[in-house]
Amino acid sequence: SRPPHAPTNPSPPYQGHTYLQLQNTRPSAVSPLSGQGLLNTMRASTWRAGVFPCTLLALIGSAQSFLPTHRPLVHPSSTLLKQSSSPNELFDSPGWEAIKQELDQVPIFAVANAEGQPIKYRIEKKGTSFEVPLFYTHVSDALTELEKAKENTPLPGMDINPYPLGGIFEMWAKDSAIIVPSKKSIIQAGAPPNANPMGQQVPLFACMEIAQENENGKPILPLFLELDDANKAVTQAVSLDGGKEEDFEVVGLNLPEAVNLLANAKEEATAFQFIPPTSSLDHIRDYLSG
Repeated sequence: SRPPHAPTNPSPPYQGHTYLQLQNTRPSAVSPLSGQGLLNTMRASTWRAGVFPCTLLALIGSAQSFLPTHRPLVHPSSTLLKQSSSPNELFDSPGWEAIKQELDQVPIFAVANAEGQPIKYRIEKKGTSFEVPLFYTHVSDALTELEKAKENTPLPGMDINPYPLGGIFEMWAKDSAIIVPSKKSIIQAGAPPNANPMGQQVPLFACMEIAQENENGKPILPLFLELDDANKAVTQAVSLDGGKEEDFEVVGLNLPEAVNLLANAKEEATAFQFIPPTSSLDHIRDYLSG
């Protein structure tokens, strides 16, 4: 039997990618989150049990049509974005700015120089070499990479910095950055234990039975980057509103799918809220209080 609140419909399995070489090169000019941006990520949320309208159920239904775990995944670049529109069409559309603002509430982390510019890495794949910065969804992975970078290519003032996910997602879709999910999260989403997180899509976890209302009373579906946080939200909703935790299913989708759903949603459709890992918020809280 599956663990409590394990995603019943995990994201499509993750296809392994072999990167022949990874080494530090020159920094990349990307602005880290400002002090106000850091504070914006610290929004408190109370999750309630609720019923979502049919429009949302139909919307999210397409994201739950996942392949069996033995099937290969399509190449995890901007393919999903291009199913409905090219990256430029998405980012030039009137709705992108609102999506970007929501994504920007999520900090992701990169190794950076003293000026806050992410370190670029030379990636070699199938004989092709290119340079991109690496951004980690989980702060612990960024800290691990920081220690490796200090050993391999020490730079004065090298540290990790948080960056807004919205802007980095746009870079990713244009093949100008790599977003690296945690190995734990991709395994929880259906990847095999030996899967390499490098180059994989970012898993998201959601429970259709919990919601948070905005100031206008409109329900918002939280999408968690961490399964443990989704499970805790379910426990919180049950403690507030009653019910049995085993009746609350956690399902999986991935970041490009969620962005596509938002980009193609009607105005009255229920919104998404992207929830960063608790560890990221704890790291930022410690930084701000230090």
